[in-house]
Amino acid sequence: MSVTNITIKKQNLLWAVSGGRCEYEGCNRILYTDILTKKKYNSAYIAHIVADKPDGPRGDTVRSKLLCDDISNLMLLCNEHHNLIDKVDVEGHPESRLLVMKHQHEERIRRITDIAPNMSSEIILYGANIGSNNSPLSYQSACEALLYDYYPASDNAIELRMKNVPFTDDTDTYWVIEEANLCEQFKLQIKPRLMQGNTDHYSVFALAPQPLLIKLGVLLNDLNDVKVYQRHREPFTWKWQSMISNDIEYILHEPANKTKIPVLVFSLSATVTHDRIQKALGKNTSIWEITISGTPNNDFLKTEALLSDFRRTVRNAFDKIKFHHGCTELHVFPAMPVSASVELGRVWMPKVDMPMAIYDANKLKNDFYKAIIIK
Repeated sequence: MSVTNITIKKQNLLWAVSGGRCEYEGCNRILYTDILTKKKYNSAYIAHIVADKPDGPRGDTVRSKLLCDDISNLMLLCNEHHNLIDKVDVEGHPESRLLVMKHQHEERIRRITDIAPNMSSEIILYGANIGSNNSPLSYQSACEALLYDYYPASDNAIELRMKNVPFTDDTDTYWVIEEANLCEQFKLQIKPRLMQGNTDHYSVFALAPQPLLIKLGVLLNDLNDVKVYQRHREPFTWKWQSMISNDIEYILHEPANKTKIPVLVFSLSATVTHDRIQKALGKNTSIWEITISGTPNNDFLKTEALLSDFRRTVRNAFDKIKFHHGCTELHVFPAMPVSASVELGRVWMPKVDMPMAIYDANKLKNDFYKAIIIK
């Protein structure tokens, strides 16, 4: 048991630098609110890294007295982890390990609180079943991706998904229901904000079949300040990467004959061969294609800069295709990352661009088939 009377001033300082949360690695529990009742109360313990007496946990004949009330030697902990480091597993918690925990926790709190007050962002989650697989989205993973550029504006996300859908994406009913739900949820949860003149920043996290993601992007056209995130496989995160060189370029391949049915193919996450297009539409097609330098793959889109390049490439493609084909329907065959699908919808302008027929690839439907019309 501690024998040191730590001053209120130093207790307050420890509460401040720890953010009122348990400093044990991976815990981060709030120590000023009851988990069940949500009422305010103090459940914190102030623990010594080097005990304040030589025979205590990690105690030292000389340093215990010197560090007994030093803020650098104190940690704010929950009851569970206070018992763990001082009673249950003292040997597993040497001074060096606890110092690292304290430093990392307090540095994270500092970075978070450095975010300017005007940098709040509303989190939008949108998911829909892909085949028989549910869309794994969570508010917590979205919050982690925001830091340290924004902080969540609300304790809960704006969820546009429809839960417990009994249909799969190889049925026409699935597309009708999912598109209608997406439009309705957008109308109910986001349109009122626009009507009230809110100029919120929105962070979008979406996992769904690509036609629905494109439709989401079209709806997001009404919002001025939007940041779309990409789920990366390596490393497994939603956070945009910064320390990566951008040596990837987008390439627009134009058809030799521009007088047939206009088709726009996106061979980004995989290559879409022309025979698959002709299988769906016949040979009377003028196939435009956007691809990347190198081999298309599902984890190339690592940076926001590369997503911005994609937007510019799509805008250029839309303008060129319309110049040659007029305002007829454009058939779109996408194989691309989720963020690119959303941004494709955001780039499309309803009063200017060609109407789009969006196709989805499904083995049960014998490859590509028309899923959604955007006009």
